[in-house]
Amino acid sequence: MISLGGVMGAGLFVGASGAIVTAGPAVLFSYALSAILVLLINLLLRDVALHAPGSGSFLNQIRTNLGLRTGFVAGWSYWLLWVVTLAIEVMAAATLLEPWVPLPYAVREILVLGSMTALNLLPVRNYGEFEYGFSCIKILALTVFIGVSFVLLYHYNVPVQANLMASGSLLPHGLTGVLAAVPTALFSMSGTEIATIAALESGAPDANVIRTTRTVAFRLVVFYLLSIALILCLVPWTHIRQGESPFLYVLQTFHIPFATSAMTLVILVATLSTLNSGLYTTSRVLFEMAGRRDAPRYFLRTQPKTRLPVISVLACSLAALVVSICAVVSPGSVFAFLVSTTGAIIMFNNGLMVFSRMRVCRIALWRPWLALVLLTLVILSMLALPDTRKELLLGAAGLAIISIAAFVVIPGKRPRLSHVLRDQQPD
Repeated sequence: MISLGGVMGAGLFVGASGAIVTAGPAVLFSYALSAILVLLINLLLRDVALHAPGSGSFLNQIRTNLGLRTGFVAGWSYWLLWVVTLAIEVMAAATLLEPWVPLPYAVREILVLGSMTALNLLPVRNYGEFEYGFSCIKILALTVFIGVSFVLLYHYNVPVQANLMASGSLLPHGLTGVLAAVPTALFSMSGTEIATIAALESGAPDANVIRTTRTVAFRLVVFYLLSIALILCLVPWTHIRQGESPFLYVLQTFHIPFATSAMTLVILVATLSTLNSGLYTTSRVLFEMAGRRDAPRYFLRTQPKTRLPVISVLACSLAALVVSICAVVSPGSVFAFLVSTTGAIIMFNNGLMVFSRMRVCRIALWRPWLALVLLTLVILSMLALPDTRKELLLGAAGLAIISIAAFVVIPGKRPRLSHVLRDQQPD
């Protein structure tokens, strides 16, 4: 549920509009391509867990199999990705709370971030129960939406063909549009690898990694593809506006009672859930890196009673606040650069997962090779368009900076550390 919580956020409920506008009804191919890649990556993570048990999260697998410096770059880039995501979710939640919390925007941001930080400072069992609840609300909302959509298709004379052909073609922007929507779809689906981090605090880490990497990706694909397909059938895709929730638009079009309030609440819960999962993930990644000496050992400090990495949680919360401040103080330079790095980081870490699996396991090599082909296709599609090309180049620059830091921090070979993380995690 923590893994689903990190994936099913505003990227689905709101971000899907951008992908639909970019590709039209052919966006289903974009989501299908992204879904295949996500499924493959999760299969590769499962294979690594099966053939190299006891090596911790996917980040430590990268470090173990591809080298210390590669692990350093993977860890810090992944941490940066989630810190930027945290800031975006904080800003989105603060905006959504405006009708109910008539306080200054900055105060709402601090309240949202403070509340999620407090949840992450609870014993991990209690935190898991809160995130379970958040994820259940999102899954229930999507299930209800899918059920209502089928009822609308059955009882109303919905012009499905006319809606799909609203612009006269199923491929209004051609193959370029399909490929251009892939990064948006892939970004909204990224995050299932959180299962390998959360599993470290469970009773049977390796078994849970194997189980969750198989089931989470499958459920994710079903929810994404089915809900997007129903939206395209129910309303003309040309009426959908980028930045607005297509789910809400469908419900408003058919005058579903209380649709606006209910869907706004669901989007708020989805945002808080992603924020909650993201703060958990960043704090554990920072704690893990401190255990490998890739981050200051200060972040290894835990609360004596609960053994929670309190310093890491507070540091990550502060980092997210700093990034959100950058969105106000320097939206066109610092914040824009940080946001632009996310696409390249996702591609980079997915590629490292593939190479890690190749190093560990030599059977069924078609899986990693197919994943590499799809990753290459996504990168080429990003290079083909001016906006995503700029983002990819800025992301490459960010990765280059972290790589330089890796050579400074790890100037030569040093002995591999024992698995400090597992020894210090709570039971």
